[in-house]
Amino acid sequence: MKQFQPTLTPGERLRILEENATKTEDTTYQRPLSEEELSIKREKHIDNSIQLNIKAEELAKIKDQYKKEMQPMVDENKVLLTELKTRQATVQGRLFYMPSFEDSMMEVYDEEGLLVTSRRLRPDEKQGTIFTMAKTAN
Repeated sequence: MKQFQPTLTPGERLRILEENATKTEDTTYQRPLSEEELSIKREKHIDNSIQLNIKAEELAKIKDQYKKEMQPMVDENKVLLTELKTRQATVQGRLFYMPSFEDSMMEVYDEEGLLVTSRRLRPDEKQGTIFTMAKTAN
């Protein structure tokens, strides 16, 4: 690599450069690296790569742990969002189908006696039987 006045001390070299330069400029620039500097930077790069790999593995473990902790809330939010959209909740329980022959409707009640839904009676449900009448007569 070429150097200006290599026999001078660094202080003298700088003084001569300042006195004789036609223009000076403070800026950023690229300079070539020596073989020794390249070797040092390669070692540093390898060390950084190893440390980054270790940190990436640690981060993956932490992310997995947080995902496991968050999953129940994510699942619950899916259910809640569906319930908010449909304005209905999915419930496990027993339903009671009660025909209303006067209205020609089948009314469906839950175990608490609350009306869940109703629909028109199907043709096979419109015909009252003796057994149905006997149950309602009691």
